[in-house]
Amino acid sequence: MSSPVRPRLSPHMNNNLLEILMLAQNKADPQLALHSKRVSCFSYELAKLLNKDKKFQQEILLAGLLHDIGFLKIDIDFSNVPLRLAQNSDLDLIKSHTIEGLNLTKTLIKKKTVLQVIRSHHEKYNGEGYPDQLEGEDIPLSARIVAVADFYDTLLVGEMFGDRRSTPEQVKNKLLEVKGQHLDPEITEKFLDLLHKTPVLYQPTKNNELKLYSMHYLDVGVLELGDLINQDGSIILSQGSHIEQATLDKIQNDYPGQKIVIPRLVDDTTSD
Repeated sequence: MSSPVRPRLSPHMNNNLLEILMLAQNKADPQLALHSKRVSCFSYELAKLLNKDKKFQQEILLAGLLHDIGFLKIDIDFSNVPLRLAQNSDLDLIKSHTIEGLNLTKTLIKKKTVLQVIRSHHEKYNGEGYPDQLEGEDIPLSARIVAVADFYDTLLVGEMFGDRRSTPEQVKNKLLEVKGQHLDPEITEKFLDLLHKTPVLYQPTKNNELKLYSMHYLDVGVLELGDLINQDGSIILSQGSHIEQATLDKIQNDYPGQKIVIPRLVDDTTSD
Protein backbone atom coordinates (compact mmCIF):
# COMPACT_ATOMS: atom_id res chain seq x y z
CA MET A 1 0.00 0.00 0.00
CA SER A 2 1.48 3.35 -1.00
CA SER A 3 1.75 6.28 1.36
CA PRO A 4 -0.65 9.19 0.87
CA VAL A 5 0.76 12.48 -0.33
CA ARG A 6 0.38 15.17 2.29
CA PRO A 7 -1.19 18.37 0.91
CA ARG A 8 0.53 21.66 1.56
CA LEU A 9 -1.14 24.80 2.83
CA SER A 10 -1.49 27.77 0.55
CA PRO A 11 1.33 30.32 0.89
CA HIS A 12 -1.22 33.14 0.73
CA MET A 13 -1.87 33.13 4.47
CA ASN A 14 0.59 33.25 7.33
CA ASN A 15 0.65 29.79 8.89
CA ASN A 16 1.08 31.25 12.37
CA LEU A 17 -2.12 33.22 11.89
CA LEU A 18 -3.88 30.11 10.62
CA GLU A 19 -2.68 28.24 13.70
CA ILE A 20 -4.14 30.94 15.96
CA LEU A 21 -7.52 30.74 14.21
CA MET A 22 -7.58 26.96 14.36
CA LEU A 23 -6.54 26.88 18.01
CA ALA A 24 -9.31 29.35 18.80
CA GLN A 25 -11.80 27.20 16.92
CA ASN A 26 -10.60 24.09 18.75
CA LYS A 27 -10.99 25.79 22.13
CA ALA A 28 -14.47 27.03 21.23
CA ASP A 29 -15.68 23.68 19.91
CA PRO A 30 -13.25 20.75 19.40
CA GLN A 31 -15.79 18.75 17.36
CA LEU A 32 -16.34 21.64 14.97
CA ALA A 33 -12.58 21.99 14.54
CA LEU A 34 -12.26 18.30 13.65
CA HIS A 35 -15.18 18.65 11.24
CA SER A 36 -13.36 21.48 9.45
CA LYS A 37 -10.19 19.39 9.11
CA ARG A 38 -12.14 16.50 7.62
CA VAL A 39 -14.03 18.76 5.22
CA SER A 40 -10.72 20.30 4.17
CA CYS A 41 -9.25 16.90 3.37
CA PHE A 42 -12.25 15.68 1.34
CA SER A 43 -12.49 19.02 -0.50
CA TYR A 44 -8.83 18.74 -1.46
CA GLU A 45 -9.40 15.23 -2.84
CA LEU A 46 -12.42 16.47 -4.79
CA ALA A 47 -10.38 19.28 -6.32
CA LYS A 48 -7.87 16.68 -7.53
CA LEU A 49 -10.63 14.49 -8.99
CA LEU A 50 -11.95 17.55 -10.84
CA ASN A 51 -8.46 18.08 -12.33
CA LYS A 52 -8.02 21.50 -10.76
CA ASP A 53 -4.50 22.92 -10.68
CA LYS A 54 -2.18 22.83 -7.64
CA LYS A 55 -2.91 26.44 -6.74
CA PHE A 56 -6.63 25.78 -6.57
CA GLN A 57 -6.05 22.59 -4.58
CA GLN A 58 -4.03 24.51 -1.99
CA GLU A 59 -6.69 27.20 -1.75
CA ILE A 60 -9.52 24.69 -1.33
CA LEU A 61 -7.53 23.00 1.45
CA LEU A 62 -7.33 26.31 3.31
CA ALA A 63 -10.94 27.15 2.53
CA GLY A 64 -12.13 23.88 4.03
CA LEU A 65 -10.23 24.57 7.24
CA LEU A 66 -11.81 28.00 7.58
CA HIS A 67 -15.30 27.48 6.14
CA ASP A 68 -16.99 27.53 9.57
CA ILE A 69 -14.67 30.04 11.23
CA GLY A 70 -17.60 32.48 11.62
CA PHE A 71 -18.90 30.39 14.52
CA LEU A 72 -16.18 32.06 16.61
CA LYS A 73 -18.23 35.27 16.50
CA ILE A 74 -21.64 33.78 17.32
CA ASP A 75 -22.82 34.40 20.88
CA ILE A 76 -24.70 31.18 21.56
CA ASP A 77 -23.96 27.97 23.44
CA PHE A 78 -24.15 25.58 20.51
CA SER A 79 -23.42 22.53 22.65
CA ASN A 80 -26.92 22.91 24.11
CA VAL A 81 -28.65 23.68 20.81
CA PRO A 82 -28.68 20.77 18.33
CA LEU A 83 -29.50 22.16 14.89
CA ARG A 84 -32.61 20.01 14.56
CA LEU A 85 -34.02 21.53 17.78
CA ALA A 86 -33.00 25.15 17.26
CA GLN A 87 -35.67 27.84 17.47
CA ASN A 88 -36.06 30.07 14.44
CA SER A 89 -34.20 32.88 16.17
CA ASP A 90 -31.32 30.55 17.00
CA LEU A 91 -31.32 29.19 13.46
CA ASP A 92 -31.04 32.71 12.02
CA LEU A 93 -28.10 33.33 14.34
CA ILE A 94 -26.46 30.08 13.31
CA LYS A 95 -26.91 30.97 9.63
CA SER A 96 -25.11 34.26 10.24
CA HIS A 97 -21.81 32.38 10.62
CA THR A 98 -21.22 32.71 6.87
CA ILE A 99 -21.22 36.51 6.90
CA GLU A 100 -19.49 36.66 10.28
CA GLY A 101 -16.75 34.40 8.92
CA LEU A 102 -16.27 36.63 5.92
CA ASN A 103 -16.06 39.73 8.12
CA LEU A 104 -13.52 38.00 10.35
CA THR A 105 -11.19 36.93 7.54
CA LYS A 106 -11.55 39.38 4.65
CA THR A 107 -8.73 41.62 5.85
CA LEU A 108 -6.49 38.62 6.61
CA ILE A 109 -6.97 36.61 3.41
CA LYS A 110 -6.79 38.03 -0.08
CA LYS A 111 -7.60 34.87 -2.01
CA LYS A 112 -11.06 35.16 -3.53
CA THR A 113 -11.49 31.38 -3.65
CA VAL A 114 -11.21 31.07 0.13
CA LEU A 115 -13.48 34.00 0.89
CA GLN A 116 -16.12 32.67 -1.50
CA VAL A 117 -16.19 29.37 0.37
CA ILE A 118 -16.57 31.03 3.76
CA ARG A 119 -19.55 33.06 2.50
CA SER A 120 -21.23 30.63 0.11
CA HIS A 121 -20.72 27.03 1.32
CA HIS A 122 -24.39 26.86 2.43
CA GLU A 123 -25.82 27.98 -0.91
CA LYS A 124 -27.88 25.24 -2.60
CA TYR A 125 -27.83 24.30 -6.24
CA ASN A 126 -31.59 24.95 -6.51
CA GLY A 127 -31.25 28.47 -5.08
CA GLU A 128 -32.75 27.72 -1.67
CA GLY A 129 -29.58 28.15 0.36
CA TYR A 130 -28.09 31.12 2.20
CA PRO A 131 -27.00 33.87 2.56
CA ASP A 132 -27.55 35.03 -1.07
CA GLN A 133 -29.86 32.36 -2.58
CA LEU A 134 -27.41 31.78 -5.42
CA GLU A 135 -28.37 29.09 -7.92
CA GLY A 136 -26.50 26.54 -10.03
CA GLU A 137 -23.18 27.64 -11.42
CA ASP A 138 -23.68 31.13 -10.03
CA ILE A 139 -22.43 29.54 -6.81
CA PRO A 140 -18.61 29.70 -6.89
CA LEU A 141 -17.00 26.37 -7.78
CA SER A 142 -14.96 26.30 -4.58
CA ALA A 143 -18.13 26.72 -2.48
CA ARG A 144 -19.88 23.95 -4.43
CA ILE A 145 -16.97 21.59 -3.72
CA VAL A 146 -16.86 22.34 0.01
CA ALA A 147 -20.66 22.06 0.20
CA VAL A 148 -20.47 18.41 -0.90
CA ALA A 149 -17.70 17.55 1.58
CA ASP A 150 -19.52 19.44 4.35
CA PHE A 151 -22.79 17.64 3.62
CA TYR A 152 -21.05 14.26 3.64
CA ASP A 153 -19.21 14.78 6.90
CA THR A 154 -22.28 16.13 8.68
CA LEU A 155 -24.32 13.10 7.63
CA LEU A 156 -21.68 10.48 8.34
CA VAL A 157 -20.44 11.85 11.64
CA GLY A 158 -23.80 13.09 12.90
CA GLU A 159 -25.37 16.44 13.57
CA MET A 160 -22.87 19.01 14.69
CA PHE A 161 -24.01 18.79 18.29
CA GLY A 162 -26.07 15.58 18.30
CA ASP A 163 -25.45 11.86 18.34
CA ARG A 164 -27.40 10.66 15.32
CA ARG A 165 -25.34 9.52 12.36
CA SER A 166 -26.01 7.72 9.11
CA THR A 167 -24.54 4.50 7.74
CA PRO A 168 -22.37 4.76 4.60
CA GLU A 169 -25.19 3.30 2.48
CA GLN A 170 -27.68 5.82 3.83
CA VAL A 171 -25.21 8.60 3.10
CA LYS A 172 -24.77 7.48 -0.51
CA ASN A 173 -28.54 7.31 -0.96
CA LYS A 174 -28.91 10.78 0.51
CA LEU A 175 -26.21 12.16 -1.78
CA LEU A 176 -28.13 10.74 -4.77
CA GLU A 177 -31.35 12.23 -3.42
CA VAL A 178 -30.00 15.78 -3.14
CA LYS A 179 -27.85 15.68 -6.29
CA GLY A 180 -28.92 18.55 -8.50
CA GLN A 181 -31.09 20.04 -5.74
CA HIS A 182 -28.87 20.96 -2.82
CA LEU A 183 -25.57 19.84 -4.36
CA ASP A 184 -23.85 20.28 -7.71
CA PRO A 185 -24.62 17.08 -9.69
CA GLU A 186 -21.20 16.70 -11.35
CA ILE A 187 -19.29 17.24 -8.11
CA THR A 188 -21.61 14.85 -6.28
CA GLU A 189 -20.92 12.13 -8.86
CA LYS A 190 -17.17 12.67 -8.46
CA PHE A 191 -17.58 12.36 -4.72
CA LEU A 192 -19.48 9.08 -5.10
CA ASP A 193 -16.56 7.83 -7.21
CA LEU A 194 -14.24 8.77 -4.36
CA LEU A 195 -16.35 6.85 -1.83
CA HIS A 196 -16.15 3.68 -3.92
CA LYS A 197 -12.40 3.61 -3.20
CA THR A 198 -12.91 3.23 0.60
CA PRO A 199 -11.31 6.49 1.73
CA VAL A 200 -10.02 6.88 5.28
CA LEU A 201 -8.35 9.85 6.90
CA TYR A 202 -4.62 9.63 7.65
CA GLN A 203 -3.01 11.82 10.30
CA PRO A 204 0.79 12.10 9.96
CA THR A 205 2.68 12.57 13.22
CA LYS A 206 5.73 14.41 11.85
CA ASN A 207 5.79 17.96 10.50
CA ASN A 208 2.07 18.25 11.12
CA GLU A 209 1.70 20.81 13.91
CA LEU A 210 -1.92 21.56 12.99
CA LYS A 211 -2.78 17.82 12.98
CA LEU A 212 -4.24 17.97 9.48
CA TYR A 213 -5.39 14.92 7.56
CA SER A 214 -4.32 13.38 4.28
CA MET A 215 -6.44 10.91 2.35
CA HIS A 216 -5.62 7.22 2.22
CA TYR A 217 -7.59 4.58 0.32
CA LEU A 218 -7.89 1.13 1.86
CA ASP A 219 -7.17 -1.76 -0.46
CA VAL A 220 -6.36 -5.45 -0.34
CA GLY A 221 -2.93 -5.89 1.21
CA VAL A 222 -1.12 -5.04 4.44
CA LEU A 223 -2.11 -2.01 6.52
CA GLU A 224 1.34 -0.47 6.89
CA LEU A 225 0.66 3.14 7.82
CA GLY A 226 -0.77 2.66 11.31
CA ASP A 227 -3.80 1.56 13.30
CA LEU A 228 -7.23 2.08 11.72
CA ILE A 229 -9.36 3.85 14.33
CA ASN A 230 -13.16 4.11 14.27
CA GLN A 231 -15.00 7.33 15.04
CA ASP A 232 -15.64 6.17 18.61
CA GLY A 233 -11.90 5.68 19.24
CA SER A 234 -11.88 1.88 19.02
CA ILE A 235 -9.30 0.06 16.88
CA ILE A 236 -10.78 -1.57 13.78
CA LEU A 237 -7.49 -2.95 12.43
CA SER A 238 -4.01 -2.90 13.93
CA GLN A 239 -0.98 -1.81 11.98
CA GLY A 240 0.37 -4.80 10.04
CA SER A 241 -3.05 -6.42 9.58
CA HIS A 242 -3.72 -8.08 6.24
CA ILE A 243 -6.78 -6.70 4.44
CA GLU A 244 -8.90 -8.98 2.27
CA GLN A 245 -11.86 -7.89 0.16
CA ALA A 246 -14.15 -9.34 2.83
CA THR A 247 -12.40 -7.06 5.35
CA LEU A 248 -13.12 -4.01 3.21
CA ASP A 249 -16.77 -5.02 2.89
CA LYS A 250 -17.05 -5.49 6.66
CA ILE A 251 -15.48 -2.09 7.36
CA GLN A 252 -17.95 -0.45 4.99
CA ASN A 253 -20.95 -2.21 6.51
CA ASP A 254 -20.11 -2.41 10.20
CA TYR A 255 -18.29 0.83 10.97
CA PRO A 256 -20.30 3.93 10.12
CA GLY A 257 -18.64 7.25 10.77
CA GLN A 258 -15.30 8.68 9.76
CA LYS A 259 -12.26 6.43 10.17
CA ILE A 260 -8.68 7.53 10.79
CA VAL A 261 -5.31 5.84 10.33
CA ILE A 262 -2.84 6.93 13.03
CA PRO A 263 0.83 5.86 12.82
CA ARG A 264 2.25 4.11 15.87
CA LEU A 265 5.92 5.00 15.73
CA VAL A 266 7.17 5.98 12.30
CA ASP A 267 5.64 8.53 9.93
CA ASP A 268 6.60 7.32 6.48
CA THR A 269 4.70 9.87 4.39
CA THR A 270 6.37 11.29 1.36
CA SER A 271 6.48 14.87 0.24
CA ASP A 272 5.49 16.36 -3.07
